[in-house]
Amino acid sequence: MTIQDIKNKGIVGAGGAGFPTHIKLKASPEFLIMNAAECEPLLHKDKELLRHFTDTVMEGFRIALSITGAKRGIIGIKKKHHKLIDLIRNKISQLMDIVPIDDFYPAGDEVTLVYLTTGRIIQPGELPISVGCVVQNVETLYNMAHEEPVTEKFLTIAGEVRNPVTVKIPVGTSLKDVLSQVEITARHVQIRSGGLMMGVLESSMETVITKTTGGLILLPGDHACVTMYKRYDTPSQTDRMAKASCDQCSFCTELCPRYLLGYPVRPEIAMRNRMFSYGKMSYAHPGNTFCCECNLCTMYSCPEGLDPRGAAMIEKKLSRDMPKWEGLPVKSHPMMDFRKVPTEKLKQRLDVIRYRDEGPLYDLKIEPDTVRIPLKQHIGTPAKPVVSKGQNVQKNDLIAEADGDISVPVHASVNGTITEINASEIVIQRQT
Repeated sequence: MTIQDIKNKGIVGAGGAGFPTHIKLKASPEFLIMNAAECEPLLHKDKELLRHFTDTVMEGFRIALSITGAKRGIIGIKKKHHKLIDLIRNKISQLMDIVPIDDFYPAGDEVTLVYLTTGRIIQPGELPISVGCVVQNVETLYNMAHEEPVTEKFLTIAGEVRNPVTVKIPVGTSLKDVLSQVEITARHVQIRSGGLMMGVLESSMETVITKTTGGLILLPGDHACVTMYKRYDTPSQTDRMAKASCDQCSFCTELCPRYLLGYPVRPEIAMRNRMFSYGKMSYAHPGNTFCCECNLCTMYSCPEGLDPRGAAMIEKKLSRDMPKWEGLPVKSHPMMDFRKVPTEKLKQRLDVIRYRDEGPLYDLKIEPDTVRIPLKQHIGTPAKPVVSKGQNVQKNDLIAEADGDISVPVHASVNGTITEINASEIVIQRQT
């Protein structure tokens, strides 16, 4: 397996923003880290992949080790998964170590995981390779060893469903088609795609599954989380509420994962700047550029129910033209180990403790009549179509080629006929 093979299969990071995997594998790290922490509440797809496709995931890990030439492979996984750890331990080689970690949020954050597994802190603005590390998600490793290109996505469906499950879905399937196969237990639900903390509130059932969709959490329309998501869906609402209610308690900063790693991230200063910004007069703290957007400050820390994360996002935009932050090498806060937010406590605060926290792998056999496959499912340049309207294609056929190095190809996820090609997607009508 070569880097070009990885690119040709259309593999991107399956657990986050979708950075093209072949770019990451060009590095020469000391440590290759498997991110099996999976810290978003109610999501289980990585654990299910490790449980049911252990050999495939471990083979992908070996491929990545071989390509990068890393000296050690580290598997970061929560220590509570005793049976899964025992299963993996029987599959590791002498070049691999398992590092059990605590059950807190956001243990799966890349910067946090590097620190937990190696003791090294990625300095603000740097990438993991700066401390000799490359991190890969469980599903990304599965895709490396899987013989076919990436045309399907594993994801967890949880919340207001009779039976929470992890399923495999053809890329380009609409939310409507996916959810038609599960029993929803509330009359009016809102869908949080990607996770309760860092996902997005979907506005349309026509939204499609992509290579980076990790989960669908269904919540009642009047759920506290939904109310919070909607309350701060625009910067102006974040700004207005900061002016009205922030009392500068600084809890948002004291529990911030980046601040506890020594980063100059200060959500309470972002809130203060919102309080005293009017019209064209605006202030920004450049350290907030390094906010990881985990949303812990807004959804957990703030006792007033305000939006420090949104304030930090405003400052990110304002800081684009400011001088780059240049500080001393950072080191972790002495209280870091005492201020981790346990997952169970987070679930209580989010009011999702009522839902079954499981997601067994299940074959729903979802076969949509139509798939709409986005040309851009990753960071970088969209893929360029290589098919024409009316053309018949088979599953796994190339339908759009990579357009540049920071781009990946796109393949058909079903057998069918191309019915539409536009600037953003290719539509395929399934053959019956």
